[in-house]
Amino acid sequence: MATSTQNTPPQPIQRPGLIISAISLVPRIIGLLIASLLFSILIEFAGLLLFWGDQGWRHSQAMLTSELGWLSEHFKASLLIQQPGKTIVQWLELLNQWLLVKTGFEDFARQARVSGQGNGFWSWANQLYVSIEDFVLAAVYVTFTFVVRLTILALATPLFLLASFTGFVDGLMRRDLRKFGAGRESSFVYHRAKRAVIPLLLVPWIMYLSLPFSLNPMAVFLPCAMMLGITTSITAATFKKYI
Repeated sequence: MATSTQNTPPQPIQRPGLIISAISLVPRIIGLLIASLLFSILIEFAGLLLFWGDQGWRHSQAMLTSELGWLSEHFKASLLIQQPGKTIVQWLELLNQWLLVKTGFEDFARQARVSGQGNGFWSWANQLYVSIEDFVLAAVYVTFTFVVRLTILALATPLFLLASFTGFVDGLMRRDLRKFGAGRESSFVYHRAKRAVIPLLLVPWIMYLSLPFSLNPMAVFLPCAMMLGITTSITAATFKKYI
């Protein structure tokens, strides 16, 4: 019995299917976006304490205005959203209604600026809000900026798809030339290039969403898309000649 138990072949590991993997990827993406938003707010708070304290919450407001300008300049039309500039402004107005107006926060902030004197609980709460108003408003405008940048990233997705497709086709052509020309294979280059594809897809999202200043999105997207296309081309070109 002991011998037969020891000679039992190990059971193969069952990997989740494509649908299960796609479903499990959704919570990861949502968690990544929430973490990026919190990181952006923390960076803005650090900037208020160290760098642009004299500007206060107007720094994040100016950043939101600049991002809306980039959106209107580079994405005048899209297959996903009609008139992206006007649509995102409507989204921000709706978000402002739900976060500030309907929750009563706007009325509380207006009252806190007027009646900050007294000894009661609400007087203490008003004084506390006035002292941290820059941080609260900065967090609100950073959230609005995050929504605008997320929209820009979604509209720029075809750029990365086109770069990946172009690199893949170019890599397959070079692979066929290597195959019929008896070229040498390099598994080292293939595995290194394959591992770099996913980071090049995630870096634009993480870096652009967390920038503490306004920057032309093309300055981030074009280099990342170019590197993604080159990496995809190398991955396809160095794939083994015979399957």
